[in-house]
Amino acid sequence: MFFLDDSREPFRVGESNLGMFLSRPFRLQWGLVFLCLGGRVTVSVGVISYEVKLHTKVTLLPGMIFTLQEASEDFRVIFVAFSHQLSDEIHFGLEPSFSLFMRDNPTFDMPHDKVKRLSGTFMLLNAMYEDQENCFRYEIARNLLQCIFWNTYNKTHRHFEHMKSHSTQHYIEMFRRFISLVHIHSREQREVAFYADKLCISPRYLSFITKQITQTKSAKDMINEHIILEIKVLLQSTQLSIQEIAHLLNFPDQSYLGRYFKRYTGKSPSEYRAKI
Repeated sequence: MFFLDDSREPFRVGESNLGMFLSRPFRLQWGLVFLCLGGRVTVSVGVISYEVKLHTKVTLLPGMIFTLQEASEDFRVIFVAFSHQLSDEIHFGLEPSFSLFMRDNPTFDMPHDKVKRLSGTFMLLNAMYEDQENCFRYEIARNLLQCIFWNTYNKTHRHFEHMKSHSTQHYIEMFRRFISLVHIHSREQREVAFYADKLCISPRYLSFITKQITQTKSAKDMINEHIILEIKVLLQSTQLSIQEIAHLLNFPDQSYLGRYFKRYTGKSPSEYRAKI
């Protein structure tokens, strides 16, 4: 449904319940923006969970790991999916901090008076999607998507900067840097001390920060959750053997990876892959 060919179908628009993502982590090879039209759901972007309800807008960029959890039966969205190439063109010329900010803040509850405007943009995108004969179809879609991203950045950046002024900005910034480091280094490094050293703080203080932000999870919990997510993605989206996955993720051997995975999921890697 959402798998796009850059040359043949660079974008797609429609309504859906996003069922293909339910309880299955996907590393997106394309971008996805959707607006909740009804129902509720919990989504995970990487290892961070977000509540999505009526008029919540979610912005996902290529490379993000996305999972849909606990969706209500009436959950539905209007969406636009767009290819990696189109995503690069949309972001060309934008300040480098833009993509980083959007990756850190993928959800935003739209004010009621702004929903109609966003819905209108989706309708225009849908018109372009259906107008296969329009020779400017691609350019118009690119411009409309860029408008969505610019408007998203404007609204969410002001909102989150305001929130930061009423919270512990230091904790939020250190947590963000920690998660970014986990995304970069988790295939080679699983020890809290490595990340604490990168942040120039003690392992104990790093875990204190993660518990302040998440309420319950230590730094080790966050690292383990991300690695389990990586294993799940590799098991379901590649033909790599479990031994090859163990090597790729720097585990001593297949047996060690199997015990690690089962400790956190209750299933062996083979059982998980067979179920998928």
